[in-house]
Amino acid sequence: MQGAILTNEQYREVATHGSINFPIQYYLDDTLYFHNQTINRHWHPELEFALIQEGKVDYWIGGNKRTLEAGDGVFVNTRVIHGYEAIERALVPNIVFSPEFISGGNHLVFQKFVQPITFSTISGLFLNKKVKWQDEILHSLNKVFELMNSKNMTKELDLQILMSSIWRTLYLHQESCKTLPHSSTSYILQTRLQLMLDFIFKNYERKIHLTDIADAAKVSKSEALRCFKLGADITPVEYLIQYRLSKAKELLLNSEKNVTEIASHVGFENVGYFSRMFKKNYGATPKLLRKTSLQKIQ
Repeated sequence: MQGAILTNEQYREVATHGSINFPIQYYLDDTLYFHNQTINRHWHPELEFALIQEGKVDYWIGGNKRTLEAGDGVFVNTRVIHGYEAIERALVPNIVFSPEFISGGNHLVFQKFVQPITFSTISGLFLNKKVKWQDEILHSLNKVFELMNSKNMTKELDLQILMSSIWRTLYLHQESCKTLPHSSTSYILQTRLQLMLDFIFKNYERKIHLTDIADAAKVSKSEALRCFKLGADITPVEYLIQYRLSKAKELLLNSEKNVTEIASHVGFENVGYFSRMFKKNYGATPKLLRKTSLQKIQ
């Protein structure tokens, strides 16, 4: 994942994580590859565990922020808006997986052990290596990350066992996960953000204004600005531009469309403005980024 998290439904990430048969995916985020070393706020229907391998980050889970250092980690529940930023380089390995992965298709296990957490008010948990049971999870996560990159003959089985063990520990300590403040106000904020983001991700290719974004959540323009400020520390229009640029970068690296075609495709009416904003965000013009990427492949 480089440049930005591509989101596509109320901040919903558009990427497919893993496969239908094995719905878990490993990523290694290097903040140097993200604009302003910021992983933009997003959400997905999957669960997520992340570990700070190197550096220091300010991590948001819902409306809660915590500064995390190397060795710390996070658990993010399904459909919760999250993201982080770093001042200096940080490496953050993470896994994103379907809730069904834990139960392995066993409906009773899913009902008894997965749903009580995914359907709860728990937004997530900041994992502290100084807390014994949380350190156990962090230790197991390191093993999971190693396995995801391995070619072990029993890789899938070992991952299933490890992830079930991690979830068991989380389940047994779920009361501790409720320490993050949760209120009807934060729920309303996230719901409104999700609706507005959903609109952006579905309509970014056409001309849209702040009023259109606000209307998606049935709120005023000032309330839309407030929601984005509190939930994403950015304006709706700025988020729209960043999202368009991230989609443009994806097309530059994975299609043969020229710069003018790409600019138009992602909603920029002026190719000159598009190129300036692209360089401002990624430190290189669209043509240079594509050229550099091709040279690395060759």
